[in-house]
Amino acid sequence: MSDVRPLDRKPYYVDHFEHLHRILGRPQLAGTFANLQCLVKSSNTRQYSNFRPGIGISGCVGVGIFVTSGSLITTSGSLGGPLSYLVAGIIAACVLYTLTEMVACRPLTGALIDLPHKFLDPAAGFAVAASYSLGNILSMACLTAYSAELTALMKSGNNPERHPPGVEVGITVAFIALTTVTHCFGVKLYGTIERVVAAFKLCLFILVCILMLVINVGAAGRRTGSYRGNYTTMAFPPGFKPTGFNATSNDLPHGTDVPDTQFGIPGSGGRIFGFLTSVTLAMFSCFGGETIAMTAGEANDAFRDVPVVMSFVYIVPLSLYPLALISAAANVNYADPGLPVMWALGDGSGGLSPFVLAVQTSAIAGVAKALHLFFIISAYTAANTELYVASRSVFMLAQTYLPRRVADIFGRTNNGHTPLGAILLCSMFGFVSLAGLSRQAYDQPRQTLSAFFIGSIACVYICECVTFLKFKAGLKRLEERKILSRNDPLYISRMFKSRWQPLPAYIGIAGCTFVVIWSGIPPLYILGARGGLTSTERLKSSVGLACDVLGAYSGPFLFAVFYLTYKHITPRSFSVKIDDLTPGDYVLGDLAVIEGEDLAVSGAVVESDGYQLEAQWRAASPTAASAEFEMNPDLREEYEMQQAHEEERKGVEEVLVRRPERMERPLWRELWSCVVADKHARSNPE
Repeated sequence: MSDVRPLDRKPYYVDHFEHLHRILGRPQLAGTFANLQCLVKSSNTRQYSNFRPGIGISGCVGVGIFVTSGSLITTSGSLGGPLSYLVAGIIAACVLYTLTEMVACRPLTGALIDLPHKFLDPAAGFAVAASYSLGNILSMACLTAYSAELTALMKSGNNPERHPPGVEVGITVAFIALTTVTHCFGVKLYGTIERVVAAFKLCLFILVCILMLVINVGAAGRRTGSYRGNYTTMAFPPGFKPTGFNATSNDLPHGTDVPDTQFGIPGSGGRIFGFLTSVTLAMFSCFGGETIAMTAGEANDAFRDVPVVMSFVYIVPLSLYPLALISAAANVNYADPGLPVMWALGDGSGGLSPFVLAVQTSAIAGVAKALHLFFIISAYTAANTELYVASRSVFMLAQTYLPRRVADIFGRTNNGHTPLGAILLCSMFGFVSLAGLSRQAYDQPRQTLSAFFIGSIACVYICECVTFLKFKAGLKRLEERKILSRNDPLYISRMFKSRWQPLPAYIGIAGCTFVVIWSGIPPLYILGARGGLTSTERLKSSVGLACDVLGAYSGPFLFAVFYLTYKHITPRSFSVKIDDLTPGDYVLGDLAVIEGEDLAVSGAVVESDGYQLEAQWRAASPTAASAEFEMNPDLREEYEMQQAHEEERKGVEEVLVRRPERMERPLWRELWSCVVADKHARSNPE
């Protein structure tokens, strides 16, 4: 079979019967810390395990909000930074809201990849799989490097020097090894860790907000240092200044023929430029909610739980990020010398967290070391989650698109249904994090990796929103045939209807397109103006700025290369036609049968496309309609078509009626079930 083109191969679950465990309940997907006895299915027995992974929250919350968010304050001010998180969160929420409806229809393993493959173009699915895998792998390396570097802050002093290269290499390798081992031992161990992590990160949000409020009202003692004034008055800087502001004055920067310490864009234009730049930087933290779509193949009751959980995850980027950063920005202004500055020549320290800076200038400075430790844990566990989603993406990439000999290595699972080959492959790329250990490199490798991640995932988000437009057009055609409609009560109650569409999809497309384009504009502008400055001692080098541009645009470039190569060179694919979309593409039957889990139990035969219901509906074609009546051929054809559509509609209704209602209880009760598992979830393993 190795000589067959990947596009012509059957889906992975037809030949291999490789699948991941569908054991995650609603609290596990959301990442909350409820006690739930989860069912672990195996081929012979059914046993319960105390399993509670925090995938949703851990995938969103990492180093961005707690450590590197200081660069948003230096770029756009104490108010501009939180507002940039708000705008970035709205963009991410629109995409996730749009994605939720499609995943509710097809909660298959690797749904993020399956959707563009099925509704848009197989080449789009391949591009999403490759870009999403690579982006998350490099994000894992970036977060691992941050974690290793942050350990140096546990040494004595307010801003100690970095570890020697040998020590940092050892810490980095230890982090990579620990991450790999926790995944290789299976999803049960990983879930146990993520259970604790989810509770920890939620508590950390509350802790830092309370600390910032206490400091701001003066309950933590008199402020010390050079910047102990009224920070709430420094909402926006006087312009955009790449090397950062030394004081909160109205000393406006200039464009040319000045030293780098006075270079920038003054006035309102500079403020807007800085704010737009902050939005692109904030997207690094707001990406991650789509991990629920990647874990849909491991949800125990995917049709019921995935839509609610994906909606619950919106709260993280849209609410918690701006709230947390505005609490810090009320205590630290844009001119604080301890904050990181994106385009200034660094000294390797990387700057401090705004939360830590606020604590260090108060009477409770000793709490700073505890915050450093908490932020290290947050960064490392985010890297752990990146490896999780990257390995699942590589698993699907190998199974669906790569030759058989590759699929047999990286698309296989062990007896515990753990994709060991994909995990080990992704872990190897974690050693890219060692590129930042050079004293001359400073923070550049991490900044380049994070920019690559932003560009790659933004392209994935754009593709998912474009997929929804085709998805919605196909449903419109089925509605005209009176088979299935987005407005049907069964569709709304058993699946999910995202309202106000296609506006959220267009916002997602426009917002992510802006992120892709704008990410490289600030370094390009600085690089172009650098030659006209009288001195550049404090400005990032030309090589560093070129790496910023490379990181910003290499992700979108590779996405285009993946798409065009698969579509036009090999194996070549064709866009999905709306007329070819059937009810079986939208309404799936038993997921266990489709993905090959319970064939022995059900005795069902999986069709080549994996959907046994579709075969049933094909049987209801016009040729199978009743021919008892003698009538005009044209009328007979119309009658047969109506009969076929009626049979298809009844088939859809029969499947949807058997599903549980998604929102059968009040909204607050559904959200509470993301925290505490329902009783029937404990007692009814099925």
